[in-house]
Amino acid sequence: MKKSWLLLLSLLILAGCGKKQEVVQIGAFEKFQEPFLRISFSHPQGWQLQQDGPKIGFYSSLEAINKFNPYSVEGKDAARVIVNMDKMDTLKTLDEIVRSLNSDLTSSGFEVSSPVAKKVSDLDGKLLHYRGALDSKNIISGDEVVAVKDSMLYTIIFEGFNKMYEGSKVVLDSVLSSLHLPSFAAAAPGVDPAVPAEEMEVFENNFLKISYPANFQPSPASVKDPVQFALNIYGYRQDSGVFIDVRPAQGLTLEKVVEQNAARFKETSRGSATIDGVPATYLNYTGGKGISSRVYFLVKNDKFYRIIYNYYQPMKGDFQPVFDKMVASIKTK
Repeated sequence: MKKSWLLLLSLLILAGCGKKQEVVQIGAFEKFQEPFLRISFSHPQGWQLQQDGPKIGFYSSLEAINKFNPYSVEGKDAARVIVNMDKMDTLKTLDEIVRSLNSDLTSSGFEVSSPVAKKVSDLDGKLLHYRGALDSKNIISGDEVVAVKDSMLYTIIFEGFNKMYEGSKVVLDSVLSSLHLPSFAAAAPGVDPAVPAEEMEVFENNFLKISYPANFQPSPASVKDPVQFALNIYGYRQDSGVFIDVRPAQGLTLEKVVEQNAARFKETSRGSATIDGVPATYLNYTGGKGISSRVYFLVKNDKFYRIIYNYYQPMKGDFQPVFDKMVASIKTK
């Protein structure tokens, strides 16, 4: 949430002194659905999508994407809305998050209003309105809404330059009223929420299919060549979960893939397995303090699949059998 841009420290410019630019009229809305994240909401038709894993943004024009990262006064005024899901490493209450956000915005030069209660799907959230001057003719205004469920932080941001903020504010209302968030199986009273649920769900795309505990969350990760796809599946504990990535095998055999990659891991032992009907090799290796780790190598259809799982050693009996079950469920494509 930390802002990296610097704004003017005071709001000396009134809205009437801003640039006189035509405000984009909001017409029809359409539904965005992310099947991997199991999230959906309505956004303005024709706005440009930019997605980075669980961070989903819609911008009022293609050029608008370059207006916000960092803020730029060049070009036409623009607006954007961002929906983001973030797994917290350290659990925080909603009030703690709001205080931290307020501090970040204030230190970046924004004038911040008092938090207002706001619903985020079925969760209780808080909205912070902020406003700041970029120069004598440009003002950026925004609303950031945050909500918390267990270790997951949900953030919705709406921002606009000058008159684009008021002219497009209906976008935030539309997102909040239509937002559907993934549901997680709740732990029974007295049950450690970190323990994988017995109920399993299925993630599937054009690279693979895998079963996972209902209280875990599959989240596609950003990739760079030569990686074609990457997936994180984690639950309550951030040190215990499964990571998978897929890249071209380029004609290499399993033996050659293992030979080229084994040195990257502090191997303690190795073994063989069968995944989706083909041989696989796994290496047990040293992870972080108190963490046990294993990586599988699999080659099929000229694709190289790497499957890694880590778990908190004192909870081996809870995690390892479930992670083994997840690996055994994998179907490659």
